[in-house]
Amino acid sequence: MSRLWPHETSGVPDELFIRGDVPMTKEEIRAVSLAKLRLNKEDVVLDIGAGTGAMTIEIGLKVERGRVFAIERNLHGIDLIKRNAENFGLRNVKIIHGIAPKDIWSISKVDKVFIGGTGGNIEEIFDWMDEKLVSNGRVVMNFITIENLYKSIMELNARDYIDVNIINIAVSKGRKLSNVTMMEGQNPIYVISARKE
Repeated sequence: MSRLWPHETSGVPDELFIRGDVPMTKEEIRAVSLAKLRLNKEDVVLDIGAGTGAMTIEIGLKVERGRVFAIERNLHGIDLIKRNAENFGLRNVKIIHGIAPKDIWSISKVDKVFIGGTGGNIEEIFDWMDEKLVSNGRVVMNFITIENLYKSIMELNARDYIDVNIINIAVSKGRKLSNVTMMEGQNPIYVISARKE
């Protein structure tokens, strides 16, 4: 159990993560994405485009008897993931500096995949999942662009995936302006989930 967040549920506040100039999946989006992953304590999970490691950390807290592989191409991101994993006392996180899927072929099989960034390699990542994601394994993807949403839907339709679910989340957060509160909108996010048949 994490010394920073001694709770069994998901929902780690954003402010508990060490952050830099690397994108981070925000708390509300993490909550929905984690729910869609349907994690078990023994799962082996891959986080592609791990950024600051916020999703990696929350997954690691859930799969306490499993393992999380986090791949990130940005060296600053790699440092942030390491520091966040250390701060949360996680020993089940394996960090990979590289590009998916080129640098993850040594991983055997995974039960779940979270995709926070593809680096333009959506088709190649799906080729990897054809071999490495177990039958009945789940994939959850977060996108901010409709082009990546479209490409992922085409790949899901062309391959053996079922129970495809697509949602769009638009979060607004309250910000104090003197004695009133203004709702400030964040970027809408597409969350796509599916199960490999």
